[in-house]
Amino acid sequence: MARAPKPHIPQHPGEFTAEWFTTALADRAHGATVTDANVYEIGIGIGFVGDVFRCELTWDRDDPALPASVVVKVPAAVLANRALGEGLMAYEREILIYRQFGGRMGLPMPEHLDSEMDPNPAPWMIGALEMVMDRLPLRGVNWLIGRLLNLPESAMRRFVVMIEDIHDARPAAQFDGGTLDDAYQALDVLAAFHAANWMNQELIDAEPLVWSIGRTPKVYQASYMRNRDAFLEQFGRLLGPETVARIDAIQERIPTLTEELTRPPWTILHGDYRLDNVLFRDNGDIVVLDYQLVLWGRAGWDVAYFITTALAPEHRAQEAALLTAYHDALVRHGIDDYSYGALLRDVHVTKDLLGHRMVGTGDIINTEVAGRDQTFIDLMVTRVTGWMSHNATS
Repeated sequence: MARAPKPHIPQHPGEFTAEWFTTALADRAHGATVTDANVYEIGIGIGFVGDVFRCELTWDRDDPALPASVVVKVPAAVLANRALGEGLMAYEREILIYRQFGGRMGLPMPEHLDSEMDPNPAPWMIGALEMVMDRLPLRGVNWLIGRLLNLPESAMRRFVVMIEDIHDARPAAQFDGGTLDDAYQALDVLAAFHAANWMNQELIDAEPLVWSIGRTPKVYQASYMRNRDAFLEQFGRLLGPETVARIDAIQERIPTLTEELTRPPWTILHGDYRLDNVLFRDNGDIVVLDYQLVLWGRAGWDVAYFITTALAPEHRAQEAALLTAYHDALVRHGIDDYSYGALLRDVHVTKDLLGHRMVGTGDIINTEVAGRDQTFIDLMVTRVTGWMSHNATS
């Protein structure tokens, strides 16, 4: 029997009604009906381009096969963050990853239950914008970014994704920082994921929204130029003149550095592999969340991004051991064309790029967290720049 069309694509918690859940879950409900839905926002301060809700469901029958709760993700209510997410194609990319690849990604993912999105009215626009940005001077790129980030809500597409609610796993907290045990466990899973997707041209050919890490370097240079003065006013004293000079020097090298991270051998990257997106089970398993920024490039990007954002700089003495553990796991999974020295080089390049990107994000995403004196960007600046001065050598 054909599935009935959905009446709407909800974007706000008040639209997550019992009727909508009944329709969205009809394929697995076998005629059961949701009679009530209690909705709670979760992950506050974790996802900034999306809002996440746990929804407790009451059904008209007792059946252990029916989900007692689910997690629903929609674009961020903060319009600037939502515009950024749409500009990055983050919402559409996550839905396509869940729908088309799911368990084939090589990462332990929540089960995808349902998703909907408005069709892209102008899919050709992605390539056209990239071409324009490549040709414009940096000031022109800045102007174009400003226009794209100030689109009215009425011009934005609607997206919703519903996934399994993971009850039996511990969420780690990015603000609190992770433990070394958490880091080793997460890096072991990351190595398995990278190995499973080593030089995976099939996935890239099948999904054009899995972009290269070297895509549109002018966007990052323009954002840096726009934000540098305000950034230094806030963080210059913390960083010191040597780090400021180092980040300034990176500005001119962005195209070269990003190109380095796309040379073979490359792999599929999670793109946002950080503590807030990893759940830890007591039996040693983990579940990885958030597939909005999946891309391709050299494995060191994910590794350095995780270490420098998950662990405080006080853990720098353990960096060599962490990188060795990751590389050993990669080799165990059959990867023999990526030396430890190559990993060190890629981690070093990634730290430079992350330090540069910290400068450029201040005015394009709101990262304030209720109950915290620091914004998420404040925290990341402290951690990333603290790690920039250290490079493992053995």
